[in-house]
Amino acid sequence: MSKILESGWCEMKRNKIRRFFQQKQYAIASLVLFAAIAAMTGVYFSNKITGEKAEKEIAKQEQDLVSSDEQKKNQYEVVENSGSNTKDKDKDKEDVTSVTSVIQPKDTDTNTDDQTNSNADNAAQELNDSKDNQTQEEQTAEDDQSQQTTQQEDDTQKQDTTTNAKVEKTLHFTPETDLGWPLEGDVLLNYSMDQTVYFATLDQYKYNPAIIIAGKVNDTVRAAATGRITKIATNEETGTTVTMDLGDGYTAVYGQLKEVLYNKGAVVEAGNAIGYIAEPTKYYSVEGSNLYFELRKDDEPVNPMQYIE
Repeated sequence: MSKILESGWCEMKRNKIRRFFQQKQYAIASLVLFAAIAAMTGVYFSNKITGEKAEKEIAKQEQDLVSSDEQKKNQYEVVENSGSNTKDKDKDKEDVTSVTSVIQPKDTDTNTDDQTNSNADNAAQELNDSKDNQTQEEQTAEDDQSQQTTQQEDDTQKQDTTTNAKVEKTLHFTPETDLGWPLEGDVLLNYSMDQTVYFATLDQYKYNPAIIIAGKVNDTVRAAATGRITKIATNEETGTTVTMDLGDGYTAVYGQLKEVLYNKGAVVEAGNAIGYIAEPTKYYSVEGSNLYFELRKDDEPVNPMQYIE
């Protein structure tokens, strides 16, 4: 009977424990999972700390090793330099010993050498004095020549200025006889201020205060009359343009030029080259390369064809 009761009680206890685990199985599983995660986290941080310590220890050992190598290297260089200095000092001592071991000359030889050196010094001094005198004479001659050349240049400049002044004072233009052709060529467009003429490049009719003379690039343009250059300018229509005062109120204008041979203020004699024909500007591209030649009287354009011989 007691065995039966004991057996029944054990069965009840097992059933009670089984029911407890069945009711609490999720809580127990969660607790086990949490414990496992905590254990893994602890292991991870422990390994990480251990690894960092190991890395620091290795870095420290490497730094100590590098410092030791540098120290040994410095000590080696110090020892090597010390040995080199010692060798240099020994060599200097040997040189001094060898120099002091040379036999000293007798007094008579010393006196003879002193006298010889004295004579040589005197001769050298005399030669230097002679060279100094010669150099001074040459310098004086060069200064005189330079001064003479400067004086000649000044005289020439004054003479040219005087000549120009005389030409300017006597600058005179006679319309009936003093105007020639500045360029040999056909007249492409005649002077026309009383009615308009057709400009092919512009495709329009307009007044023309000059004559347009056909020419080739690089043809020489010559002064139609003696005059003084008063202006050298460049504009869009006539390109490089030279204006010359002919005297008595007359002015000549040369356009479509390049490589002008004179500066402003120069007096150019009739027939002398002024410059050369350039490529035509965009205003005369159809007409081609040419010379723009205008004659004015008291700043008013006049017909050059009435005066050209």
